[in-house]
Amino acid sequence: MLPQPARRPSAAERARTLLEFASSAVLDVRGADLTARPGLPPQVACAPRPDGSVAVLVGRESALHRITALARGPLTAELDCVDVAPVAVPHRVRGRLRVRGLLSRAPGESAAVLFPRHGHGDGAGVVLRLEPEHLALDDLWGSECCLDPDGTAAAAPDPVAAEEAGLLQHLAAAHADQLLLLGASALDHHRPTTDPLHEVRPVALDRHGLRVRLLLGGGTLDARFDFHRPVSHPDDLPEAMHRLFSPVGR
Repeated sequence: MLPQPARRPSAAERARTLLEFASSAVLDVRGADLTARPGLPPQVACAPRPDGSVAVLVGRESALHRITALARGPLTAELDCVDVAPVAVPHRVRGRLRVRGLLSRAPGESAAVLFPRHGHGDGAGVVLRLEPEHLALDDLWGSECCLDPDGTAAAAPDPVAAEEAGLLQHLAAAHADQLLLLGASALDHHRPTTDPLHEVRPVALDRHGLRVRLLLGGGTLDARFDFHRPVSHPDDLPEAMHRLFSPVGR
């Protein structure tokens, strides 16, 4: 990997963002062989609560709902959230968050209020409660074990996470030449290899900057580029991106 800038999101912020914006999330209940049932493992949506627990949205007809409804008390469960780059790149999985804890029903809680982006105001979704006992994060920044549930719940998700997929896809489709120049500039300053540079693909975007993946003759390298200052809103991104690319476009 090429040298990395100093600014980076905290582990709690990364975990909070992954919980809310994971590409997929699967909930497994110990002792219940959900994966042996017909079809794919049950996909869920999840969101941290202020009290440190995690709200988990499941289908009203799902096995998860039936199992928790029949249980006499909390069940041991593990939530597996996976983050996948929205642009085709080698090694596309960007991160994984595992949350192990006690799962129970959450009667009276509204799916429409907790999960407005998922459109469950018609009663099709049921909210469960997962009380975390262990959180482990493994992502592009490294591995973090035993995150504090309260700290994760208190952290703010990255402010550009909801827009990230569309922006990265736009960069890949419309700005391949500029990305190539950006990647070449990183190699010019810190060249750890003599392999030729074939292509540069955007792999991640957050409030601090842009990460790209350099496709070389003998493998890949990642490079990070900081914005001149962290952005606090998606509306700040056009100026930040313009300033990031301006030096290499001259």
